[in-house]
Amino acid sequence: MDSISIPEGFVIEKLYTPSDHEQGSWVSITKDDTGRFYASDQFGKIYKVTVPDTINQLDSVDVELLDLNIGQAQGLLWHRNVLYALVNSMIDKNILINSGFYKITDENGDGEFDKVDSIRMFPGEHGEHGPHNILLGPDEESLYMVFGNMVVVHDDMKSYVPKVWEEDNLLPIIKDPSGHVNEITVPGGWVARTDLEGKEWEIISVGMRNTYDIAFNQDDELFGFDSDMEYDIGMPWYRPIRLTHLTKGSEFGWRKGTGKFRDSYPDNLPGIANLGQGSPTGLMNGEGLRFPAYYQNGLFLFDWSYGTMYFASLTPNGSSYSAKVEQFLSGVPLPLTNGIIGDDGAMYFCTGGRDLSSGFYKLTYEGELPHEVIAIEPNRKGVKERKLRNELEMLQVEKAPEKLNFIIKNLDHKDRFIRFSARTALENQDYALWKNNIDGRNSFHKSIAYAIAMARQGEDSDRLKAAKKLIETDYAKLSDSEKIDITRAIELQLIRMDAPLPNDVREEIAAFLRPFYLESTDVLNKELCKVLSYLQDGDIIEATLERMEVDSVSANQKAIYLSEDITKRSEMYGKDVEKMLSNMPNPQNISYALSLSELKEGWTPELRKRYFNWFYKALKKSGGHSYIQFIRTIQENALKNVPVEDRQYFEALASEAFDEANDIMKDVVQPKGPGQNWTVENVVNAYAKNIKGVDHKRGENLFKASLCASCHSVNGLGRNTGPELTRVGTRFSLTDLATAIVSPSATISDRFQFTEFHLTDDRTVAGLITKENDYEYILATNAFSPELKTSIRKKNVISQNKASYSSMPPGLLNRLNEKELSDLIAYLMAGGNEQNRIYRNSK
Repeated sequence: MDSISIPEGFVIEKLYTPSDHEQGSWVSITKDDTGRFYASDQFGKIYKVTVPDTINQLDSVDVELLDLNIGQAQGLLWHRNVLYALVNSMIDKNILINSGFYKITDENGDGEFDKVDSIRMFPGEHGEHGPHNILLGPDEESLYMVFGNMVVVHDDMKSYVPKVWEEDNLLPIIKDPSGHVNEITVPGGWVARTDLEGKEWEIISVGMRNTYDIAFNQDDELFGFDSDMEYDIGMPWYRPIRLTHLTKGSEFGWRKGTGKFRDSYPDNLPGIANLGQGSPTGLMNGEGLRFPAYYQNGLFLFDWSYGTMYFASLTPNGSSYSAKVEQFLSGVPLPLTNGIIGDDGAMYFCTGGRDLSSGFYKLTYEGELPHEVIAIEPNRKGVKERKLRNELEMLQVEKAPEKLNFIIKNLDHKDRFIRFSARTALENQDYALWKNNIDGRNSFHKSIAYAIAMARQGEDSDRLKAAKKLIETDYAKLSDSEKIDITRAIELQLIRMDAPLPNDVREEIAAFLRPFYLESTDVLNKELCKVLSYLQDGDIIEATLERMEVDSVSANQKAIYLSEDITKRSEMYGKDVEKMLSNMPNPQNISYALSLSELKEGWTPELRKRYFNWFYKALKKSGGHSYIQFIRTIQENALKNVPVEDRQYFEALASEAFDEANDIMKDVVQPKGPGQNWTVENVVNAYAKNIKGVDHKRGENLFKASLCASCHSVNGLGRNTGPELTRVGTRFSLTDLATAIVSPSATISDRFQFTEFHLTDDRTVAGLITKENDYEYILATNAFSPELKTSIRKKNVISQNKASYSSMPPGLLNRLNEKELSDLIAYLMAGGNEQNRIYRNSK
């Protein structure tokens, strides 16, 4: 197909278009024993799909509705005549069913499914961060399921990961200013294993953001494809999409807002490949494809937003793997969702999601290279290391005092994944048996492992002992990675302390770390700045400001972002990355500013002036949708440490740049009218009548004048308190867009939905929760003035519920005449791009 780029020798065929038959937008797929497929609409039902082959003698693809009250399945799996479904319910959509794990069977044996049994419910409003896909275990007796970060772990589940997880951030976390998942705490996204009846559950891995799919390789090792937080681009806490090796007991460090762990932290594991930006969906093993042998031995990774399918070739590296990732196919648009191998050895995959036009494709190889299905043998390399790690993983759920020396022996193994597994196994053993081991003569990595385990499992006296033991180390002789390990281990002692840190210990730690600040790598300097700021070491301020005043961005800081040839595949996300890279903030300096915002001591008026002048420059940079709000929040936190009599002056130093960045109403010309009470039908008819004469400049003006820009942004213009609109023309039809504007309460994004609070004084207050602590909620109650906040004491709340109405008022179009309305609609459909075909065709 002309719009899809594929490797030489491959042939692609679009078999079916579900959206042309009002069958929704398909996001999951599985296959039964006869070669028939089952696919689910994201917001609707499940369909049985039969394609022509030697058994099914059909003229075309046959699609049949599964007429049961089941759907919205982001995970489907056929096994032993049972269709398993993992449902991520959108209760305001086309089918009413609760999120959970279901079993669909043919009870009367007539060859048709007729019964749905719920196995386990996962209640809550998860948005698109809920239950995702299902995978059959290598033993064919177990099921693996992956969940996004808005699904709560159930208390009755056993866990390979010690259930002592906490936020583990030394400085207060700044939550996302847009309000996204701010109420969510650890452990983030997770993977669980259960039996075929769903009776016994075990947590395998935690700390992902929103992994949609998982897959095993030939060594029966599990992998995931985790998502980024696109609002964080340009920030020091931004983490690209990545391929992860989901070993048992693993933690990958997702935390909300600024709290995400760095790959280098010893208390989490890194991804094995970073892929830049995207929206990860499907992940599948190539074993069984009638493709050239190279593609049968690796993983295919589906990216929804950039329409790109990647291929990852895995090479054993100790007990884990290294990955060579390359682009396999791409299309514009090609919103990939999920794929499977057919009985004929072809790859079948779906596109769609979010009500986009959906497709069902078949990819085959007809080139000259041999492409018979080959037997993929387990890797010989790494067998010993993987076996050792697997033995340690079993001790993460089994208490075995006789194996304690075996665990301890491997705490300093040269393989990071084995060290991690050993430390996790240690935490599962009786604490009294090993807590005094830190007193002995240990290797560096054993000391780190004991310290981390004691921080998580011990008491304050143990943490103080561990901290004092760590600062006996000769820091100067450590490698860069070892310096990170020991600094993070010290952080964990400080974080987990229940009582205030004694002053003498505070001084000792500061004296231990201070000589090495700004003498090493960026990663280490971030950590040292954080710890020393927490310890209120004001001596670091001037040297840090000297670094912050150098505003250049290095090639390494840009290297984690996509190249222009990929960003141009997505009008939805690509322009954000391109805009950020053209005016990129220095993430290292943002990290310094965040840490210094917690310092109360050591400031002089001149140093404060230099610090707050930095915000003036930073606010003129470009980042993700939450960039400006994050910078402002850091500034607001710093102002809390300024003497009251000086705050107004220092606030003024940065407010001018903020005003410049948000002066969206400058030189706006108001609509001429006369307007009318627009209906969806009238909007569509008026646009069709006036499309030839639409004008970009008039549309941009009306985007501001109609107050759209007060809440939404298009191509960088406007605010981000409501959904970003640059790509609505690629996602929605004209009718859908008109409906969203005329009747904004018809569909409300969970990310921007107001909460109603019913109070003891008979008042009801509604707003978007922007912050929350143990005592109060902070609400933005006016979408047009998000800086205006209302505080509600929790003790005064009788009940709360999600508002059934949108914060966007109806009638915003009613001041516009036909031509003005058409200019505005064209501007939105074109994503603010003057070169869009809408304007080219209007002349």
